[in-house]
Amino acid sequence: MAIDDARNAGDLSNAVQAAGSKLEVLIEVDVGMGRGGVRSVEEAVALAQDVAKLPGLRLRGVQGYEGHCMLEPDRAVRIQKAFAAMNYLGSVIDSLAAAGFGCEVVPAGGTGTYDITGNNPRVTEIQAGSYVFMDNFHGNLVPGFSRSLTVLGTVVIQHGETIVLDSGRKSVGIDFVLPTMVDYPEYKAPYFAEEHSLFDVDERCNLKLGDTVELTPGYAPTTVNLYDAYHVVEKDRVVDIWPIVPRGPGHCGIIDSALD
Repeated sequence: MAIDDARNAGDLSNAVQAAGSKLEVLIEVDVGMGRGGVRSVEEAVALAQDVAKLPGLRLRGVQGYEGHCMLEPDRAVRIQKAFAAMNYLGSVIDSLAAAGFGCEVVPAGGTGTYDITGNNPRVTEIQAGSYVFMDNFHGNLVPGFSRSLTVLGTVVIQHGETIVLDSGRKSVGIDFVLPTMVDYPEYKAPYFAEEHSLFDVDERCNLKLGDTVELTPGYAPTTVNLYDAYHVVEKDRVVDIWPIVPRGPGHCGIIDSALD
């Protein structure tokens, strides 16, 4: 469990004691994202000292997620930002060590920085998840991974060189980058409505009214959250169905850690 607040740590201690259990914790460090995490070296050391006094809790290390770096499209700038974030995390590790607290576990990174942060010798785990599916956003950041997640749409309207699919914002994630058709990636959709997506095509497109076409999501995490199950397709045959357990409201933390 990642923690950044002594009061929360106290609540966790009370809970595991009541359950007759124990819990290993990491101190979450804000390395520049401005979301969760202690905001200074001093806060990290003070929290470690508090945890040491709480029964049922064992401090294993620190966690620093540099998610703000992964949105940077310029790879050289992304590298610079990621290095700065991990250097700061390293200073926290050094200060904790000086205070008598070792860091055995140091998770960081994500799909967009897996090959940058992953080369840091102090980082023990990479929190990458989206590489499993990929999408247009992550694919533009870190090319080379296969894209396995698609949404099947149907051509429901056709007017001249405009086709309309039944796959809008309620069907496919459009965050950061718009979805594209797998077989026709050259066509860009000028508009995504709630229930429909519109593509301007030309004579190269063979799609007709009633045809189906696969869409590569713009953003996989928000696409996954729209469905109850994956249909696993191998050689044009559905070979399995996997339930998506943590989908829906109230599970944002689970989705983030699984697909960042």
